[in-house]
Amino acid sequence: MRKKAFILVEGTPDEVLVSGSGQGIELIALTEEGVKRAKSLGLKVIGPQGDLKLSKWPNEGGDFILFEIRGKEDEDRLVNLARSKPVLINAVDWKIIPLENVIAKLGGGKNLIALADDLDEAKSLLDVLEIGVEGIAVNLRDEGELGRFQELIEVASPLELTYAEVTEVREVGTGERVCVDTISLLDRGEGMLVGGSASFLFLIHSENIESPYTSPREFRVNAGAVSNYVMAPKGKTYYLSEVKAGVELLAVKKDGSRRPVSVGRAKVERRPMALVRARTGESEGWVILQLAETVPLVGEQGSIPVTELKPGDRVLVYLPEAKGRHFGTAVDEFIIEK
Repeated sequence: MRKKAFILVEGTPDEVLVSGSGQGIELIALTEEGVKRAKSLGLKVIGPQGDLKLSKWPNEGGDFILFEIRGKEDEDRLVNLARSKPVLINAVDWKIIPLENVIAKLGGGKNLIALADDLDEAKSLLDVLEIGVEGIAVNLRDEGELGRFQELIEVASPLELTYAEVTEVREVGTGERVCVDTISLLDRGEGMLVGGSASFLFLIHSENIESPYTSPREFRVNAGAVSNYVMAPKGKTYYLSEVKAGVELLAVKKDGSRRPVSVGRAKVERRPMALVRARTGESEGWVILQLAETVPLVGEQGSIPVTELKPGDRVLVYLPEAKGRHFGTAVDEFIIEK
């Protein structure tokens, strides 16, 4: 579920409203005075008499409903409202527990937009039950907070992974590969995005799978050749040759959810390697991995060791929009990698 950002007009300076709106963030005003202020700046706004109407419950006639949680009895009312339209939630007393209950009953956070007092609270509400609400509305004091808010929303939003069909698997000789040991325990279905091209990254599963010959390494991703890219937070990439203790990388689950993890060690050793090439639509990419049973990709039926991978298998990949990289930062430029 892609997270949504909303800026509250009340309490936010004009210049931040203009900047945020210009970057595609929607504005919400809780009062008619707030609506008038936004319109005076030439901005579209959700609110009483706004471009999209905000109605306070029990009036359900608006495009959005403002609903106050005051007690346990309000949870079921909120669940029923959120089944049909977006609800802006103002939790008068407790915030986390009522939202946990509502998300559990709904089976997700769709149509739930929580009012947050500040960015720290916004982060907590985005992570409720590891699912979180669909959107956050908060007032911002300056441009710095606007940037932090956008980063929070970006990190909380899942990546759009897709399946690609393997077209080639072959040995390519001996090379240096990198085992990335994090300071975090990685879950089943979680790994890192790695590829020979920064525009086509494969989800390489962690080594937390039991085998008859090795103990699980729940903190490790065997990420392959030193020349591979690996995904980091904020859309950045590193070459695996650059990864060392203290570097922050992105751990990604098969549903696209992600979190930053720090590296505790990068272990480089010379091993037999294999080239894996795959295609989805018009996009084709490759990755060079150690040829070993402990290096799994994520397929439709679970993890597939690179030693068992064959043409026709389908594996999870991520296709970033930006194709080029300048010192690991995404840039929109003409580039060919092959």
